[in-house]
Amino acid sequence: MWVTNAKIVGIVLGTLALYTLIANKIPQVQSEVPQALTLGANVTPEQLVAAGEKVFNGIGGCPTCHGLGTRAPNLLTDEKGTGPIGVRCAKREPGKSCKQYLYESLDNPTAYVVSGYQPIMPVMTKQLSPEQVWSVIAFLESQGGTVDVTADDIAKSKPAAGAPTPGASSGSTGGAFAGGSTDPKTPTRRPSSRPPGASPATSSTGRAR
Repeated sequence: MWVTNAKIVGIVLGTLALYTLIANKIPQVQSEVPQALTLGANVTPEQLVAAGEKVFNGIGGCPTCHGLGTRAPNLLTDEKGTGPIGVRCAKREPGKSCKQYLYESLDNPTAYVVSGYQPIMPVMTKQLSPEQVWSVIAFLESQGGTVDVTADDIAKSKPAAGAPTPGASSGSTGGAFAGGSTDPKTPTRRPSSRPPGASPATSSTGRAR
């Protein structure tokens, strides 16, 4: 009996050790609150790359899929003999530069899906600000390639004045629902078009309309 019990204990311990080993192989991504990233008109390639590395490993959560090379191509190391992403990005789609391909991958990820992978990439331009998006592109270009992202790329991608910017906390404490309320159940009241003192009109069923 003790031999059987010992075998069971051995199997359990072996299984736990295996799962622990697998868990330690998965890249750990620290969850952070998205912060606004400000890059001036004179931003240098080095500053873009440094900022992009933080976004890539932080709020972007990129290593979750792109650090394993199983769910998505590994971007920072050799991918099936084609080199890191900075080397192969300009060769993905004919007629597209590395910068154009990388931006398309973040803005319209289903436009081109690398053979052998599923279209699971989310639209990152809806989650990150233009500064964050272009700094990530600069960081990826630096992985074996030439960084040609400029402040002009960021400026052209910025939304019109007054439009919400993705990837940044507004910090506003005002209401986001009807009447400035923070309660989503608060009904929206439409302003009346009836002149002051006038009685509400009634339909043929007698209900005010």
